[in-house]
Amino acid sequence: MKTSVLNIDEVIHQKIRLGIMTLLASSRKVEFAELKQKLNLTDGNLSSHITMLEKNDYVTIEKTFVGRKPLTTIRISPKGRQAFKNYIELLRKVLDDENP
Repeated sequence: MKTSVLNIDEVIHQKIRLGIMTLLASSRKVEFAELKQKLNLTDGNLSSHITMLEKNDYVTIEKTFVGRKPLTTIRISPKGRQAFKNYIELLRKVLDDENP
């Protein structure tokens, strides 16, 4: 996990990847097309961010076919779920420390 001075996970802390992780954390699995639509992204943009998450073992990707049509499904991994939980907990801590 990459971190900065505040121990922010730099992999998750990017706006699009945070959106992906948020959607994945609340679902069992999400289809590529659904993520693309919900986050208003192009195929290439979404693909590059999913690749970054996959390289860090935060997501798993399953490629199958429905009939002759390809279907890509993304799931949050146990490591990804823990990283996301740590990220949220750090944000809560920052907010709690700033409020007396």
